[in-house]
Amino acid sequence: SAHWYARGWKSLGMPVSTKDGSITAHPDTGLVLEGKRLPGASEAAELCERAHDMLMPGVPLAGWDVAFCPSKTGGAEPELILLEANLSCNFFRGDIDWTSYADLLDEHFLAIDAWRRSRR
Repeated sequence: SAHWYARGWKSLGMPVSTKDGSITAHPDTGLVLEGKRLPGASEAAELCERAHDMLMPGVPLAGWDVAFCPSKTGGAEPELILLEANLSCNFFRGDIDWTSYADLLDEHFLAIDAWRRSRR
């Protein structure tokens, strides 16, 4: 995953974003995923939502890393391992509705301010 954080000369020629379609295969493995089903994707999203609700309900946004491991029982669905939460998410590779994101942050900080005022 060195391509994500490449700086200086070694980043020369690397795509800046995935929006333009210049990245068609995983940069580390060469695996092409476009048009393929990722088994366990919905379950991984649910795992992240549950973890977020349980571990950091007051945090408005976190990026979660999930490992998709081979099933221990030999089934088709992967075993999902929650690795970590990233509280400083990288949006430079994604597409985001910045207005909705700003509204989310405004709402969150207004709630914090109201809570602080109520404690005085």
